[in-house]
Amino acid sequence: MYPILFKIGAFPVYSYGLMVALGFLLGIWFACRFAVKEGLKAETILDLALWVIISSIIGARFFYVIGQLSYYKDNWLEIFMLQRGGLVILGGVLAAILATYLFAKKHQLSFLKLFDICTPATIIGISIGRIGCFLNGCCFGVETDSFLGVVFPPGSLAYSYFPHEHIWPTQLFSSFSLLLVFGLLLFIYKHKKYDGFVFYWGLVLYSLDRFTVEFFRFSPMRWLNLTPSQWLLLVLFGVGVYGLVHKSSSRLIK
Repeated sequence: MYPILFKIGAFPVYSYGLMVALGFLLGIWFACRFAVKEGLKAETILDLALWVIISSIIGARFFYVIGQLSYYKDNWLEIFMLQRGGLVILGGVLAAILATYLFAKKHQLSFLKLFDICTPATIIGISIGRIGCFLNGCCFGVETDSFLGVVFPPGSLAYSYFPHEHIWPTQLFSSFSLLLVFGLLLFIYKHKKYDGFVFYWGLVLYSLDRFTVEFFRFSPMRWLNLTPSQWLLLVLFGVGVYGLVHKSSSRLIK
């Protein structure tokens, strides 16, 4: 675990913050490329990026703080210490979707076209960000006897729950599997049939990926043997399937 990669003078560079920033930058770069293919200006994506970055960070942090409210109600200043980690990706994704929708309405653009542009970019961004989770020691898995298990050092959040124990490196599972999802979405993009096609497939593939990883990931809460994230993912999966079926049916009728 390397929560601090290096220092510039007296200022530490946190691995989590750096990887999240790299994820955003790489995602924006890909989104600009997709935008040009869709007949939009790259400047439009750069304007949207500001909306997405701010909203996703707020949404991700909000979901995390709500889940740890018993701690933050007595340490409210730490709510703003993002460099230490503590973001719920699903919260960020939902906030980013809302921000993109509002941006499209404000600028009279097709929101489904923007979703198609942003979906692969978001997936690759999350994949890079998960490496930061691993280096930071958060978003960790449960105990395992597998040779793939890792032991996180004292001082990490993972260690505080599983001291000296081998646990699944679910952060790396997510990072690698999302790279595969990203590759699939690139293929799907080349065979795009209508606006929203990539977005709906993105919801389906991301939901399946994250739903699977959740079985190996530590969660203090489970409802009917599923984590809160898995219940939310079922909703996103349903939206994706509905969108694909509804659009396909509409096209057949026409």
